[in-house]
Amino acid sequence: MALRNVILSNVAVAAATLAFAVPMNNEGPDEPEESSTASHPGGGPRSGPWIVAHRGSPRVAPEQTEPAYTSAIEEGADVLEGDVQLTADGELVLVHDDSLTRNTNVKEEFPDRDPWNVGDLTLEEIKSLDAGSWFDDRFAGERILTVEELLELNDGEVGITLELKAPENSPGVATELANLLEEYDLTDDDRTRTGAYEIMVHSRGQDALREFADVLPDVPLVYLTGGPMLEDEELAELSEWTMGVFADPRATRASDIQRATDHGLQVYADPVDSPEQVRMAVDQGYTWILTNQPETALQARDKPQHDPHPNDVLVDHVLENPPGDDVQPENGEHVTLRNTTDEPVDISGHYLRDQAGNTVLFMGDDSTIEAGSLFRVYVGPGTNRPDAYYNGYDTGMLNNTRGDTITYYNDDHEIVDTFSYIVPR
Repeated sequence: MALRNVILSNVAVAAATLAFAVPMNNEGPDEPEESSTASHPGGGPRSGPWIVAHRGSPRVAPEQTEPAYTSAIEEGADVLEGDVQLTADGELVLVHDDSLTRNTNVKEEFPDRDPWNVGDLTLEEIKSLDAGSWFDDRFAGERILTVEELLELNDGEVGITLELKAPENSPGVATELANLLEEYDLTDDDRTRTGAYEIMVHSRGQDALREFADVLPDVPLVYLTGGPMLEDEELAELSEWTMGVFADPRATRASDIQRATDHGLQVYADPVDSPEQVRMAVDQGYTWILTNQPETALQARDKPQHDPHPNDVLVDHVLENPPGDDVQPENGEHVTLRNTTDEPVDISGHYLRDQAGNTVLFMGDDSTIEAGSLFRVYVGPGTNRPDAYYNGYDTGMLNNTRGDTITYYNDDHEIVDTFSYIVPR
């Protein structure tokens, strides 16, 4: 029995979801080989999805700088990710935001250049900026990288995926990037030693992707969208010309991943950093996992698998004080369970009690949590779903003034998990 204390605040977690798309001429790049047979860059076997280092290793060093990417390679990432924009003089640089204000000293260096957008400054001006001190004084003097500098730094060690960031702000960026990649002979869907693609390009702009494909039609392209897993109609359309879709494991279930797979699509996870959320992506069946913490993600991905058992379902979190009425229909207070395995777990007849032991939340007589997925148990009324059960009470159960302890029982009345939360004052 695990006792875990969690301080809760009413923060809504936004799941940005994306779709990876590849112009395929009805065939497209072959699917990568099963990663269980791929090799670690250091030579050892590697199993599970490919780990994509989102902006390098940005929790260790300032994002998209040399030390961030070097750290990601050293940690064992399969792919490096970066955001491409054009400078005022047409050079390709790696910057996420439209403006340089968040992670450089551009305001101090060029006080009269408001709003300090990437496309408003030349490469020489951008290279004069300090892109490290904002993160930590240890990185004072780090410079923004060009795409070419990243290619040289990587030297084919791992894969690279590049986003055409806000192409409307960088007219011609797709063609410029394609021309540069052609110079480096990154023109197709070749694989690295771990089985990842050597190069991928992604964007929210379909026109920019098509512009890129006009020059390099064999490079896997990635189309970014928002929202949970797409509906079957959209997946079917995408399967005609794409290689995959991107979704968020916090917003999907294993059956969603299977739907995409049934359409011949690979599935990519939006950035996840905690071991628990990485395992959700692994257990649901994602093929690629973006993360800001490559080493943590690799450790979570490679942990040994285990057989499904009721104890493998845990209380993940509690929403004790939702906006509005605590027991409003469909969206009231609830307890969220998480399946920590890569198999579905039957929770029929399982139940929850509060600390006082007076109130019981049931989970239904025919309920299953899909592999690596979440299941919400609501106090109030609503329409039962495959991933949610509504108890229909007309008064709240979860203490939203001090905190509470939730005890989870299986159908043999054995305690499976205990979860405590504290409400900040």
